Amino acid sequence: MNKVLIIIKREYLVRVRTRAFLIGTLVSPLLMLSLIALPVFFATRGGGERRVTVLDQSGDHDLFEAIRRNLESRGEGDEELDRRDPGVGRTRYILTRRVVASGEDLHAVEEQYQQQAAKDPDTTYLVMRPGGLDKLDVEYYAKNTSDFSIGTLERAINDAASELRLKRAGPNPAQIASYTKRVELKRKKITASGGVEEGGRADFAVAFVMLFFIYMTVLIYGLAVMRGVIEEKQSRIVEVLVSSVKPTQMMLGKVIGIGLVGLTQIAVWALSALVLTTVGVSTFASRGMTMPNIPISLLVYFVVYFVLGYFLFATLYALEGSTVSSEDEAQQAQIPVTILLVVPMMIFNMIIANPTSTASVALSMIPFFAPTLMMMRIAVVNPPLWQILLSMAIMLGTILGCVWVAARIYRVGILMYGKRPSISELGRWLRYS
Repeated sequence: MNKVLIIIKREYLVRVRTRAFLIGTLVSPLLMLSLIALPVFFATRGGGERRVTVLDQSGDHDLFEAIRRNLESRGEGDEELDRRDPGVGRTRYILTRRVVASGEDLHAVEEQYQQQAAKDPDTTYLVMRPGGLDKLDVEYYAKNTSDFSIGTLERAINDAASELRLKRAGPNPAQIASYTKRVELKRKKITASGGVEEGGRADFAVAFVMLFFIYMTVLIYGLAVMRGVIEEKQSRIVEVLVSSVKPTQMMLGKVIGIGLVGLTQIAVWALSALVLTTVGVSTFASRGMTMPNIPISLLVYFVVYFVLGYFLFATLYALEGSTVSSEDEAQQAQIPVTILLVVPMMIFNMIIANPTSTASVALSMIPFFAPTLMMMRIAVVNPPLWQILLSMAIMLGTILGCVWVAARIYRVGILMYGKRPSISELGRWLRYS
């Protein structure tokens, strides 16, 4: 046991002291902070006023006024709302109507504004062509037509046109509001205990983030185990080590040591995420959004499945590393194990769509898929406890079996060089006492 602890310590310290580990561990939270903070920063600094000239040949003054009122009702042109909440960074459209008489040349007027817009990037104009509400034709001209706030202007025009159509058809404004009132579908999730809690798209977001995180971390650190085995074989260090340490002890020390490196990195990222969440709650709340509420139990399950998934795949990668002699051979050898990690990413849509189906339950019990698929089911529907415990038990049994197989192959494979062993040769290695 002391020898295993020495190997664990060596594998852990060698990796956490590297510049790559320090940069990756510290830079990743800063990158996450930037991804959250920069859009908010630019959003709060964006907006401002945007003056738009409406070249109106529709002859419908009511339509122009309805568009202007609609923008104000959205808060886009409401100065009082801007004073109450100055940090949101809304774009406030200020419309100016330029009536184009029926006898006037609309093309010449457009050409004049087009030349002005070519020289001045702030020049923006709308063209409302004749045709009435039934054949409303509106065009937006500006140097930048990819601004998201243009969608607000488009919705205001459509809502104003719909309002006028209904109004002129007979109903009064109060009736129009009641006819077009939006219905919000509130999502309520029934828990395993029969209770009710808030549900929604946040469940999918949390599930996908956890799926992707487990996939990436298990893949990265599993491959690190395989590369470590190959490096020791290539440098012939392993020949010295086996004289004082059993191959099984070497494998366990390497797997556990690198696993602790991964847990250390995850712990740093988790603390960073906690800080970001604390800061983000107030930021998102000020913009009318809410952060998803992640239960502590979900985080506990995440850690458990990460640890189980890591040990399962790290053992397989260690086995693969012991059977090859170079990085080129490793590229091919790792494909079967990597496929087992990729399959859940390919079928997660089916699990999300129907997480309680027989197929979803069965797939989440497969030990190689359980770390990702069962975590998705837990995040989305909170399956019965017996299913969670059963998947963990199956994974533990599979890990023990893989450790037994990997240890018997590892002790022979680490001293083998040259041609990769065939399936029959691996079978003979397993039978060695």
